[in-house]
Amino acid sequence: RHTHPLTRPLSPRHWSGNLDKRCLQDFELRQSQCMFYNGFTTSTMMVTLCVTALVAVAAAAPPVIDPAYAANITVYHVNEHSFGAIPINMNTADALGDMFFDLLEVLPYPIACPNGTNTTGYPKNRGPNPCTNPEAGGPELMVNKLTLEVDTRFSGYAACNVGLNNSDPFGGPCETGTYCCDCEAGGFPPKKVPCNATIGYENVFATFGKFMGKGCKKSIYNPHPSTLDCWTANVFSKLSAADHGSWYSTLARGLCGGPNASACTWRVVSVDKIVQRTCHTSVFGAEVAATAPGCFENCGAQKTNTSSPCWVDCFYKAALGPEGGTPGGAVGGMSTAALTAAWTKPFLPEAQGGCPAQDAA
Repeated sequence: RHTHPLTRPLSPRHWSGNLDKRCLQDFELRQSQCMFYNGFTTSTMMVTLCVTALVAVAAAAPPVIDPAYAANITVYHVNEHSFGAIPINMNTADALGDMFFDLLEVLPYPIACPNGTNTTGYPKNRGPNPCTNPEAGGPELMVNKLTLEVDTRFSGYAACNVGLNNSDPFGGPCETGTYCCDCEAGGFPPKKVPCNATIGYENVFATFGKFMGKGCKKSIYNPHPSTLDCWTANVFSKLSAADHGSWYSTLARGLCGGPNASACTWRVVSVDKIVQRTCHTSVFGAEVAATAPGCFENCGAQKTNTSSPCWVDCFYKAALGPEGGTPGGAVGGMSTAALTAAWTKPFLPEAQGGCPAQDAA
């Protein structure tokens, strides 16, 4: 935890650079009689007034991130518009990390979840049912692009989700319609622990490589992988140690100056652009479709319908190669750089093919 500046020992540089200068400027004590010893102001009245002033200034000044660890990062996240763009108790990602989530869970949604949030039958041994995820199938979804200033002394990633039926996807308590974050200690089964104020970080390649690195193959857990299974399994091929994708968790207790903050580990520098999820998918999809137009043309009237099974099938064939949906099939398609560029195009100005900017909630 950061101590208050006034509780730390002050060096001569602090005194002469801050105390004398600020007090002389703020209180115009240029006429005060002061004695100097090795450059230090020792007038009792002067010091008393100066310390009083500094306490008031410190109380009014917003908290700041330690400059030695501060950095600006560009992040993206999707949520329902009503939650707003500021990612309090939410997960964000760099462009590659969020594109990975899109290809893993959002773009297959029309096929994986034909009845939307009412789709049932998802195998319990694969974790929470993605069909109930409001960030994948909720109304009025937006994709937000922001610049954050962060304290780079990251900790473990916190899984932040929207509560449904007063529960999070993992069965923990979470008020319906609010975001809740889960932090875990190491070991198996993982044990929930209280989250702290630091920003959580996850290297997507390192984490998902533990169970997705072998592509789409038959196994005792899934002896007959479907086309959808292979698509999602082969999405991992677009990650590497160099292009690993990053996920972040930004909690209320770390928001600089926030009402529930216990430390200052992140703040919003700017909300760069908010776009509708439907527009984002359309622009992203059009860029991918341009690399394999024949397949999409064969969809006829559905060639631009992003919820059409034909469109989804063609999208993954273009992104992963024509064999990307078959067990043991070769994975090719678009390069990681080309896919990431296509994914970020919606955030360009409209004159350059981007989506219309939306107002913040």
